[in-house]
Amino acid sequence: MISAMLTWLAYDFGYSWPLTRGHLLVSVAAAMLAAFCWWRGWRRWTAITAAVVAMWGLAGAVAMHYAIQIGEPQRLVTDAFLPSGAGRVLDLGAGSGRATVGLLLARPRATVTAVDLYQGYYGIDDNTPERLVQNAKTAGVGDRVHVQVADMRQLPFGAGEFDAAMSVAAIDHLRSDDIDRALRESARVLKPGAQLLIVSLNPDMWVRVAMPPSLHGHGYWGHSPDRQRWRDRLTTAGFEVADVGTRPATVYFLATRR
Repeated sequence: MISAMLTWLAYDFGYSWPLTRGHLLVSVAAAMLAAFCWWRGWRRWTAITAAVVAMWGLAGAVAMHYAIQIGEPQRLVTDAFLPSGAGRVLDLGAGSGRATVGLLLARPRATVTAVDLYQGYYGIDDNTPERLVQNAKTAGVGDRVHVQVADMRQLPFGAGEFDAAMSVAAIDHLRSDDIDRALRESARVLKPGAQLLIVSLNPDMWVRVAMPPSLHGHGYWGHSPDRQRWRDRLTTAGFEVADVGTRPATVYFLATRR
């Protein structure tokens, strides 16, 4: 966690303070309250309750910064994505660049075209292309990224331009019919045999600790994304699902363009 916190200080992904510092602030405040209650000799249950809240805050901070990686480049969830290490990759819904920077660090011979509408609020304050570019420069990969303001449901690219595509906690925020449109557009701009990686928040124990009421877009808390439905969507859009797996706080779908 300490390493993650130090990395968080190096980047500016712009996530709101309740997500980045909220748990630690709750932990410190509750710990101080517990100590005060114990010192003043108040009823034991008050000190115990405050101590439990302090432990929850600390556990939530670990979940946010280790599992969810809220303030650092996103670790690549599977080594099977772009195994050659090279190619032109499309990042759908790139935001401030956590996934873009993470991929460029993991695949040093790849380039990324980062696409986002940069509208609406998804936990990032002042979400702009400039923020993504600056984060890429901080990571030393600024020369391998191009940011384009565009809609993943209507991509401004020709057929078969990209070697791979990914969407990390982005395409799943769309409405159901818009997800299907975005998947069809992804299939159109990918070369035959190219890969598509979809990464979504998985409400496992990490997420349940960090976000008791889930902030994610699956419609209800405590249920994993409907994996069969995503398989069907990918197949209908022109993909063959190669792998479905999980990592802490994460579920991913790796598919190949037919």
